[in-house]
Amino acid sequence: MKVKYIFLSAIASVVALSSCSDALDMAPAGYIDMSTIWKDNDRVGAYLNAIYSGSYVTDKGIGQWYFTTNTPVAMSDDAWDADAEVETGLYSAQAYNGVASASNHPLLRSGNISWGNLYEGVRKCNIFLTHIDSATVTEEKNRARWKAEAYLLRAYFYAELIRYFGSMAPLIKTATAYTDDFEQYAIKSTYRELVESIIADCDSALAEPAVPWRITTGGESNRVTKALACALKSRYSLYAASPLNATNALDAMTWEEAYQINKEALASLRENSYELYKTCKNPSEYDVFATKGQVKWKKGSDAAAAMHEYFCSTLSYDANPNDKETIWQDRGARGDMWFINGIGFQGYYKCGLTPTQELVDQYENVKYNSSTALESYPVVDLALPYRDNTHLKPNFNPENTIFDQVSNPYGDRDPRFYVTVVYNECVRTAFWKNEEIDGRSGVHYVGNAIRSKTIWTNKEDDYTGIHSSRRQRTRTGYYLNKYLKPSEGENAGGSVKYKIFRLAEIILNTAECAINAGHIQEGMTLVNEIRDRAGMPAWPTSLTQDEALLYLKHERRVEMAMEDTRLDDMRRWQRPDGDMSDYQWPTAMEISWLGDDKEGKPMYTYTRKHIRNSPRRCYSNKWLWVPIPLSDQNRLETLTGHAWQNPGW
Repeated sequence: MKVKYIFLSAIASVVALSSCSDALDMAPAGYIDMSTIWKDNDRVGAYLNAIYSGSYVTDKGIGQWYFTTNTPVAMSDDAWDADAEVETGLYSAQAYNGVASASNHPLLRSGNISWGNLYEGVRKCNIFLTHIDSATVTEEKNRARWKAEAYLLRAYFYAELIRYFGSMAPLIKTATAYTDDFEQYAIKSTYRELVESIIADCDSALAEPAVPWRITTGGESNRVTKALACALKSRYSLYAASPLNATNALDAMTWEEAYQINKEALASLRENSYELYKTCKNPSEYDVFATKGQVKWKKGSDAAAAMHEYFCSTLSYDANPNDKETIWQDRGARGDMWFINGIGFQGYYKCGLTPTQELVDQYENVKYNSSTALESYPVVDLALPYRDNTHLKPNFNPENTIFDQVSNPYGDRDPRFYVTVVYNECVRTAFWKNEEIDGRSGVHYVGNAIRSKTIWTNKEDDYTGIHSSRRQRTRTGYYLNKYLKPSEGENAGGSVKYKIFRLAEIILNTAECAINAGHIQEGMTLVNEIRDRAGMPAWPTSLTQDEALLYLKHERRVEMAMEDTRLDDMRRWQRPDGDMSDYQWPTAMEISWLGDDKEGKPMYTYTRKHIRNSPRRCYSNKWLWVPIPLSDQNRLETLTGHAWQNPGW
């Protein structure tokens, strides 16, 4: 029997040619006919602009997940959301407690990941591509650019769909009508076919001279670029070759294919002036790592200053920007970071994401001279970091003689540790709103003042110490530093924008594909490029494939810490019948102050502990994919006669 219903209505009730809320669909006197749009240059451009709407091209990071914390990061093993014990109805708390179904899933509730909105975006792209060749457009260069942008936007929407829903996403590349036959969509596409469609759309944009490599004016800040096309090709060819998605030898993307795609994408980005951010432009604010005694060799402290500045900055739109690493960033600023991801007892709201002990364990110790890191050693064995499945028994690296877990556990670490993590005895000079009586010295500090404060995370401290339930206090013994400016406090709002794609990711994507494809030395050379930017010594390049992959995964974890790619990595490195049970017991460091020794130096005990007494419940097999919303899944099954749902949901 022929199914005569519009397919996207079956998916998410988005089939109307356009919404009555869209400016394009309303003239001052009322509705306009759809055909009228294609007869007017300005309306054609406005239709494309509407596809850029925040309903479809959503923000990422803290900008999007503002009050509710960055849920993809909170669900990874990098972090714990300090609000989870306070507001159990929030997304991360629901994930930790396993409260999820196809009609109520933590990653679907925010609107950031929306099956319906993404497919509405796809459909609008398809409508635009159907009409653009014959539409009234006054300048042909605009027609060419607009058409290429529509292809690239469609690629972006499908990339987001397969990132979370996998191959359950139906591939639709034409503008459907009410009278169409939709039986053709009963046959699901493979993950490879979906990625090949994304790549083809990206190639259409790359082939169009009118599409720029970089946006150079603020008025075009939201528009897509050829650099974004390269980034999409890089990430999703990597994902297509990864164990979770390369499930069928006949149609899986091979590592060699993914390597060639990544190699070309990276070369194109380099040829068009994309490069790693290596030089601090504002040292008076960010060059604090050497003066605080955190990074004691010059190259490392310089690298830390540059990297911290990078994550606390916003890409400017000009022909020769200071930031040549960022490929695609949030459109909206992330707002007042201190309000939702501050440090301890601030008078505002909460401390948000707190780094786990598992993340801290990944930062190597470094042997150095005054200017250069000479050697580095992982703290734990990279192949088997813990001797128990609940992570309370670290498997320390016997070759590391620098690590001192008793008296100096945070000394002489990879500079990226200090960029990312606020740890016990950090000193921070900022505006502190609340008054404080120092529990150690008895000194009274007035509120609403700029002053230097030592961040004590030991359990005895009432202001910044670890706590089991207060939303302003760390759950893990650490706070997040990566997106906080060095002097940022309660008098500072934020204009920082989250980096959705950056060159470092593309380099690591290419390295991973190269190593898996057998180009081990080339892959490790790319890994070492990332390490060199951070001031870290190079790994050897003559390694077995298994050794190289251990180093690659470790480097990716450290470089991309607290960014939302970590959850993707945890999922895609599993096979379809696997799970993420290795990550269900994130741990904290409970520090207890024992008083000072004879020289006045504080003494502590350090005890690894579970953040709570039960494991996270979001790591069984079904959590490898996000479910199709129940109402859409039911309609799809009714229309096609086939089940449309990810396993376990």
